[in-house]
Amino acid sequence: KGEFASGSIKNAVNIPLNEISNQKNKLKNNENIVVFCRSGMRSKQAQSVLKQAGISNVFNGGSLQNMKNLTKD
Repeated sequence: KGEFASGSIKNAVNIPLNEISNQKNKLKNNENIVVFCRSGMRSKQAQSVLKQAGISNVFNGGSLQNMKNLTKD
């Protein structure tokens, strides 16, 4: 939570990795899901957890810096 509070991207929702399994039902109906974290390691794990739960529209955005670079106006 502290990491998210120290910086993120617009409209991002914080779901810690240890809570992702409990939130998968809420995520099933989203058109696309992009997961990211500070370094990209936990986002890879989150993507794997969600794909194993049958959610195929999950994309690993990698690191926060990568996402910031991709979402620049």
